[in-house]
Amino acid sequence: MKSKKKKIFICQEMDEMLKQRVDYLVKISLINQRKRWITDYIEKNFAKFMGEDRLLTSKEVVEMLQISSQTLGRRIKQGELVPINPEAKRNYRFKRSDVFQLIEKKGE
Repeated sequence: MKSKKKKIFICQEMDEMLKQRVDYLVKISLINQRKRWITDYIEKNFAKFMGEDRLLTSKEVVEMLQISSQTLGRRIKQGELVPINPEAKRNYRFKRSDVFQLIEKKGE
């Protein structure tokens, strides 16, 4: 014999409040998970990135910050990240120190 699940509805205000609370908790969880991913990525690749003197490519910065290429483009336009070769249209290069400063600033 199957039991039928009943949908409990208290009131519209309570329903909306619960939905907002769940959305808020999901967002917090995603933010914390992204921070863990970034720190794990830095831990795994710390020697690689700090041991080399070469500049970072756009692709490496996107992977390191766990952002999309469009978000990288917005951060360049906003002045948060300044490429070494601003005249380039796609193949930007970045200093490691600038990327790490951005990570530290976002972590605060």
